[in-house]
Amino acid sequence: MFKNTDCFVDVFSTCCVWEQQQQNHSQHRYSDSARKKMLTLVTPENDATLVEDLPISLYVDYPEGEQKIDGVTSIDLNGSQLNVLQAGKEYGYIKIEPEGQSYHSSPLDYNDANTATDLERQDNLIWFVSADNTLHQLNLDDNSAQSWTLANDKTLTELALDEENPNRVWLYDQANHELVYFNATDETSTEFKLVGDHAITGVALAEEQLLILANSKEEYMVMLYNAQGTEVEHAQSWYLSGFEGKQFNDIELEPEEGRVLLSTPDPENNITLVADKNAMLGDGPLEDDTELEPVKQFDLDDTIAQPSGLWSQQDGSWLLLTDQAEVFFLDVDFKLAEHHKIEYDSLNCSQGCTEAVVGGADGFYILADTGLVGHFNKTDDGYALSKEFRLDFTDENNQPYEYSGLGHDSTTGDFFTVPDQLGEDEQDVLFILNSDFTLKEKHPIRYTGEVDGSINEFDAQGVSYSDGFVYVVSEKFTKVLKLNLTGEIVEVIELDSEDVFEPSDIVVRNGQFYITGDHENDQPVPPITQFNIEKE
Repeated sequence: MFKNTDCFVDVFSTCCVWEQQQQNHSQHRYSDSARKKMLTLVTPENDATLVEDLPISLYVDYPEGEQKIDGVTSIDLNGSQLNVLQAGKEYGYIKIEPEGQSYHSSPLDYNDANTATDLERQDNLIWFVSADNTLHQLNLDDNSAQSWTLANDKTLTELALDEENPNRVWLYDQANHELVYFNATDETSTEFKLVGDHAITGVALAEEQLLILANSKEEYMVMLYNAQGTEVEHAQSWYLSGFEGKQFNDIELEPEEGRVLLSTPDPENNITLVADKNAMLGDGPLEDDTELEPVKQFDLDDTIAQPSGLWSQQDGSWLLLTDQAEVFFLDVDFKLAEHHKIEYDSLNCSQGCTEAVVGGADGFYILADTGLVGHFNKTDDGYALSKEFRLDFTDENNQPYEYSGLGHDSTTGDFFTVPDQLGEDEQDVLFILNSDFTLKEKHPIRYTGEVDGSINEFDAQGVSYSDGFVYVVSEKFTKVLKLNLTGEIVEVIELDSEDVFEPSDIVVRNGQFYITGDHENDQPVPPITQFNIEKE
C-alpha cells in the first residue's frame, strides 16, 4: 500500500471564520422510523490473529514546523492520503509517496469538527460525530455545514462512509449498542442491534467490507462482515496479537492488499498496519517436487532488525541488508564484523524500502522496492553512493512494478529480478538485466504441469541466481521456485514455515540454500537457516 505514486493536492480551505460557519449551517431533524435488525458480534477462533505488518508512524517524516503525531483519535484512508485527527489538537494528513511518508497539518476552521470522536473525508466533504445524537457534514469548498439530528437516546461515537453510495453512512450508537446505516438523502435508516458484550471502538467500510474494531475483557479483535447495503453477513474475525497493554481507537481497511490500519492513543508508534500472516500458509497451486531439509541455524546479532536482503561474498563472508537501510558485514559464521547506514540521493528510505543487496569487489548494490538501485562504493568513512539506476518497467496496466529481490551472475554481470506483484490475476515476469540495469530479456513466468489455482499467487520476497537457474523464495505458501532463464518453473521446493515463517531472501551457494526471515518489532531477529535439498 505505501508505494502508491498518486499525486497529492491539499484542498483544505482555511479562509472562513466561525461566525460564517453558523450562518451557513443547515439542520435536519430525523424521524425515528428505522427498520430493525440484529447483528451478532462473532468472537474469533483462538488461532485467528492479526499481527503487526508495518509500524507506519515510526517511518513518518515531519517537515520543518510540523508537530509530531502523538494523540491520534481518528484515522481515515483516502487512496494514498491517510487523514489523522488528534481531537482538540490538530487535523492533518500523512502524504504517502515513493520517496517517503510525510505529515502535514491542515487546520479545520470549524470547532465541532476539531473535537469530533470520529471523522472521515469523502472528496471535499468532512463527515463527523461527537458522542451525541447528531451527524455532521462540513463542505471544505465553502466551509458550509449541515447536520442530521437522530433520536434523542442515541450517542454516536463512530462512523464509516459508504463510498459507493454517497450520503449513506454507517454509525455506531454507543448508548443503544447498535449500528445504524443512515441515508442522509431521504433520512431513513436501518438499525442493527448488536448481539455480544463488546465495546466498539472503530468501524470502517471499503468495497462492501465492513470492519468492526471491538474490545472484550481487554482483548481487542477485528470482525469482518460482507455488507451490500443493509444485507450484512459475517465473514471472519481475528484477535490482535502481540499488542499486550495497548488500546486501539480506530480502524481502516486498505482494500488493495486486504491489510488493516489501526490507531492507538499512544504518543509513540500510534498508527500500525496489521495483517493475517496465517493466510499466507497453505499448499499453493503447484505440487511440490522436493523439499528443503534444515542443516544448521546461525544466530544473528541483536542489533540487526528486520532483515530484507542477503548476499554471499566470494571469500565466504556475508552482507545482510535490513529494512532500515543498514548493511551489516558478517563473517563466514554470520558473526557481526561491521555495519553501515546507506542513503540514496533521490529516495528517503526511512520507511523501510530497502529490499535486496548484491556485493561487488569494492562495494555493493542496494535495490529499493520502487525499483531504484544504488551503487555504493567504499570510502574512508564507510560507503557512499556513487550512482543510481532506475528500473522503469510497468505492468499490463501501465503501473510500476514493486521489487523485493535481486540476483546476480558475476561471470556475465547480468542481474535478475522478479517483481512482487499483488494479485493472482497479475502476470508475474522474470527480468534479466544488463550490468547497467537496462533490460536484456523479459519472460512471463509459466508452468507446464497441472495447476490448482494461479501461479501468480506466489510472491517474490527474495531472488538468487546459481548455475543457470533463478531461485525465488515466496512468503506466500513458503515455497522456493526454481526457474530457468526463460521464466519456466522447473521445480517447486517446499520450505517448512516452522523453519522460516516469513522468508525475506535466499542465497543458493554450492548446492546449499541460505534463507533469512523477517520479524515483527516485538520479536527477536530470526536466525539464518542453512538447508540441503532433499534427494530422492
